[in-house]
Amino acid sequence: MNPIFGALLPIFAVIGVGWALRRSGLMPAEQWPAISRLAYVGLSPALLFSVISRADFAAMTVAPAVLAAALGFVAMGVLVVALKPLIPADGPAFTSIFQGAVRWNGLVILALATLSFGLDGEVLVSLIMVVTIPIVNVMAVTVLTVWGNSDKKPDAKAVLWRIVSNPLILGCVAGGVANVFGWFQSGPVADVLALMGRAALPLILLAVGAALDFSALNARRHLLAISVTMKLVVAPLVFGALAWSFGVRGEALAIVVLVGASPGAASAYVLAQQLGGDRRLTAGDVTASTLFSMITLPLAVWIATQLG
Repeated sequence: MNPIFGALLPIFAVIGVGWALRRSGLMPAEQWPAISRLAYVGLSPALLFSVISRADFAAMTVAPAVLAAALGFVAMGVLVVALKPLIPADGPAFTSIFQGAVRWNGLVILALATLSFGLDGEVLVSLIMVVTIPIVNVMAVTVLTVWGNSDKKPDAKAVLWRIVSNPLILGCVAGGVANVFGWFQSGPVADVLALMGRAALPLILLAVGAALDFSALNARRHLLAISVTMKLVVAPLVFGALAWSFGVRGEALAIVVLVGASPGAASAYVLAQQLGGDRRLTAGDVTASTLFSMITLPLAVWIATQLG
C-alpha cells in the first residue's frame, strides 16, 4: 500500500467520525465552533511549540524547502489573478476561487506528514506554517478587499494584528525561542505542552469533518471545478517544480508537494463571511477539496517520490 494512502486512511476516518457526530446530533452543530476554537487557539500552539522547541535543526536542511513552499503560494496567487479575465465569475466568487487556490489546511497536512515521515516531517511542516501563514493571509485579505462585496475594509493595522496574534505563529515563534535557549526541553512544562499537543490533531480532524457541507457542492459547480482543479492539480505541480529547482529531494520534496496539494481550510469561509466573499462557494470548495484530496494527495506524493 502507498504509505501516504495508508496514513490518509486514519486521518479521513477521523474526519468521517466528525461528520457523523454532527449529522447524528450526538454533538450538536452549535458546539463545534467552540471545539474548533479550543483546538486552534489552545491545543495547536502547544503542539507546534512542543515540536519546534525540541527539534534538532543542526541535523536538518530545511531552508530550500521552506522557501519553495513560500514561493509556491505566491506563484499560485499571481497565477489566479492573472487568469481572472478568463474566469467567468463575479468579484465575490473570484475571491472564493482565489482562497481555494492559495489557502491550505496546515494542521491536516501536519497530521499526515507526522504519520508518514515522522519527526522530520512534523518539524518541516511546522516551519512552513509559520512562514507561509502571514503570506497567505495578506494575499487573501488583499484580494477580498479589492473584489469582495463588503463595505468593511480592513486597514493595515488590522491585517498586521491578525497575523502577529495568530495562535499558530505564536506557538511556532515561542518554540523557536525555547529551542535556541534550551528551555523546556524536558520537565513538567514540556510534558504538559506535549500532552496538550497530542489532543490537538484529533480534535482538528473531527472539526474538519463536522464542517463538511455536502449541500454546498451544488453551488456554482463550474466555478467549484475551477477552484478545486487549481488547488489539487495545478498547485502541487507548481510547488513541486519550485522545490525541484531549488535542489529539494527525497522526503522534503514530497512534503512540499503535500503542502501544495493540501485541501482548503475552514478559515477561508470565515474570511469570506467577514469581507464579502462567496460563502457558499467557499464552503463547497472546502468540502470538495477535502474529499478529492484523498485521491490526489497520494498520487501527487507518489509522483514526487519517483522524481526525487
